[in-house]
Amino acid sequence: MAELRLAVAVLAAGQSRRFGAADKLAAPLGDTLLGEQAVRTLGDLSFARRWVIAASADHPCAPAWSAAGFALAVNDQAAAGMGTSLALAARLALEASADALLVALADMPLVPADHFAALLARAVALGPGAMVTSEAAGVRSPPAVFGRNHLAELAKAEGDQGARHLLGQAEPLICPTDWLADVDDPAALARVRALVTRGGILLAAMTRTGQDSVGRGMQCSTMMS
Repeated sequence: MAELRLAVAVLAAGQSRRFGAADKLAAPLGDTLLGEQAVRTLGDLSFARRWVIAASADHPCAPAWSAAGFALAVNDQAAAGMGTSLALAARLALEASADALLVALADMPLVPADHFAALLARAVALGPGAMVTSEAAGVRSPPAVFGRNHLAELAKAEGDQGARHLLGQAEPLICPTDWLADVDDPAALARVRALVTRGGILLAAMTRTGQDSVGRGMQCSTMMS
């Protein structure tokens, strides 16, 4: 049986318009930068290919992304919306002959490794037609996993809608609202920092627990056919 080729893309090419001139991903969060945390969490999971999609090669988080084993792919159309980053990620996954692509957002730092692992395990069980998304309080959003049957459609994404229409068709994996907190403005960053500071989220622990879970999921289905 062929070994699964799972890929992950962390989208980090947003324009941070609500932060003014500042790059929100370069904001401090605990002992790291906001834009580094998702990559650190994903670092313990097993992937054949890893990418960060960014608007430029000289991003302040680039050294940490590289140290975590992620290749940096520059989206020179980032100003046109997140859909262009998603499309680039899908094209890279197609070129890499990936069986499934996990899409995560760099401005969602509180997603734990166990949740990423559960998404992957469910996608592996569903096969090449898999679409599995996160859901909290009735709202669906990344992180999400797309099987290879959907990559060609993802490669056509554009604008700010991204894969919203596909998320509506995906199987939801319910999780706590805090896990899907996204940092869109300074107030949201303050809320995330407060969660970390009061111990509601332990960033260091988030990176250590997912590897066994995704390994078990892969054992359930060693081939997408």
